[in-house]
Amino acid sequence: MEADLEALAAVWEGTMYSGPWGWSLATKRRYERMGVPVEMLPSDAWIEEVRNLSSREYACEYIKELLEEFQDERLLGDGMFFCKDVSTLNSQLSTLCPQLLTLNCQLSTVNCHLIFKSPWSSSGRGVFVDKMADGKCQMSTLKRLQGFLSSQGGFVVDRFYEDKVLDFAMEFFVHEDHTVEFLGWSVFHAGENGAYGYNYVESQEELLRRIDVDDTLLHRLIAYHKEHLAKTAYRGPVGIDMLKTMDGSIHPCLEINFRMNMGILALLLFEQYGSNATVALTPEREHGFQAQVDEGRLMITFRS
Repeated sequence: MEADLEALAAVWEGTMYSGPWGWSLATKRRYERMGVPVEMLPSDAWIEEVRNLSSREYACEYIKELLEEFQDERLLGDGMFFCKDVSTLNSQLSTLCPQLLTLNCQLSTVNCHLIFKSPWSSSGRGVFVDKMADGKCQMSTLKRLQGFLSSQGGFVVDRFYEDKVLDFAMEFFVHEDHTVEFLGWSVFHAGENGAYGYNYVESQEELLRRIDVDDTLLHRLIAYHKEHLAKTAYRGPVGIDMLKTMDGSIHPCLEINFRMNMGILALLLFEQYGSNATVALTPEREHGFQAQVDEGRLMITFRS
């Protein structure tokens, strides 16, 4: 995938986003093998700190603090938590599921959909939805979660929002002097299993029309994120994924992407091509991954 989409980097080369899609120790070692001087590369300690920030466990801690400060009934996510032990999962859900479902009833009387996520993954990998039966996770789910525990030390549990009507995100850039710039909004589509579908390549005015959420609340969230992102060691692009439900409520922080992302790419492509564009971003292939904008929708496709 990385090799097939290499040409995509041309969109952000020469901008403040120049560099890899995201930093890891493997990426740093590749740059070292290419002959890039070590003083031009981030330290191993910085990369490890960014890895910890990029964990969905951090997003669970982040949203808990956010909800405590805002105390706004329009904000969802109070049931999102990080679990480190499969054996205690069902007992934890016994108290949390009523919060997740916003129902005053016992879990044993409810069959509810939950979403599980590994601490690190991208494009919907490491994410799956499961319907609990009689207040307990299915055995196949517990086995899969045990795999997350063995490989990554835990997993995230959250309510699966069947009434979701929109996926969207806030895009930021954290500068070297600790100032945080709000870049704009992105609106995207993710499938039922969390897999990325596409981003809209449109003006901010059109994206805000799609989002259709109270401006005062959105600006408060922007200010909150700017203040808290400035306190981290991270420097570079950041995307905070959100969702909106049918009643107008929003989940303000599903996860935080401390890296380049498709939302920022969509912003750059709108600057280049405007709305309703159709353009190939990578070479056409008989087999493999391709990136293109098709009538204003940025997407990655795969031909087997």
